[in-house]
This record gives sequence, structure tokens and C-alpha cells, in this order.
Amino acid sequence: MGIWNLPNRITFGRLLLAAALFTVLVLMHEGVFEGHGVWAWVAFTLFVTAAATDWLDGWIARRLGMVTSFGRIMDPFVDKVVVCGTFILLCAEMPETAPPWMVVVIVGREFFVSAIRGFMESQGVAFGAVRAGKVKMVIQCVAISAILFRETQASDSALLGPADTLIPITMWATLLATLYSGWCYAKKALAGLKEMDG
Repeated sequence: MGIWNLPNRITFGRLLLAAALFTVLVLMHEGVFEGHGVWAWVAFTLFVTAAATDWLDGWIARRLGMVTSFGRIMDPFVDKVVVCGTFILLCAEMPETAPPWMVVVIVGREFFVSAIRGFMESQGVAFGAVRAGKVKMVIQCVAISAILFRETQASDSALLGPADTLIPITMWATLLATLYSGWCYAKKALAGLKEMDG
């Protein structure tokens, strides 16, 4: 079976959704669109769709025996593109909501873990995802969804207050989950290196 099986097509579709999302966010930031109402909903919908289908490609691949090396590489890559790209653009447009220093930590962690995974697998050591990493991904998606949802609301919306309360909580939860999962991967890598040396 070629690399363009159903799970990999879904993964590639998520990459296209990310490209569309980034385009909308950039055009909103540049003021190309008059008002943010409809386009904020478009951005929110694009992100939620890309995030919600994250589990789908992997589930289908495992369920139907369609796991490929291409999919194992592309799925986490697309995850990072979706999350890191969105955080960077939100940071540029709303630094008070997505603080730059937090985004630097989040993106830096992704590069750190990718480097560790690449090195370990180059040494022939299987280096799959840890549970903390999956939980981190969910929390990141909740934080981004909360920020994008807030942008869909009018200035007199009753939902602004709850959104303004939720966003800092989810951002700090994202930071903690990011640091903890990074530590889990580092610990896993050290254990793998000890086995190699032993």
C-alpha cells in the first residue's frame, strides 16, 4: 500500500487546514478583513477541525493496519505545525493574551523533543509518544480554541468574561504541561542512552 492511504490523506488534509488557518489569521492581523466577526469564526472552525481530526488519522491507521513510516513522521510534524504556527501568529496579534515568552517556551520544547526523538531513532531506539505529551497536546488545543473563540464574540457578549477567565488558566496549564512533558521525554531519552551504554 502506498503512502497516500486514508490516514495519511487525513494528515495531509490537516496540513492544508493549517495553511488556510494561518492565511486567515495573517489577513485578520493585517486588517484586510473588515471586522473580525465572520472570519474569527472561520479561524476558530479551521483550528478546531484540524485539532479534532488529530486522533482520527492515527486511529484509522492502527485500526485498519495502515501504519506507515511516512505517517509516523508526518503526523507529529503536522501537530507541531498546527499548534506552534497558531501560537506564533496569536502571539504576534495578541501578545497580552499569548505572551511571547510563553510561546517561546512552548515552541522551544517542540524543537527539543523533536531533536531528542530524531537522535534516539537514528540510534535504533524506538521513541514513541508518552502520555504526558498527548495530554499536553489536548491542553494546548483547549488554550488556542479558547483564544480563538473569544475573538468571535462581540464586545457586549456575556461570554467575554468567562473567556477572559479561562484563557489565562489554560495558558498556564499549557506551560506547565509543556515543561512536564518535555521533562518526561528527556527522562525517557536518558533511560534509553543508559541501556545503549549498558
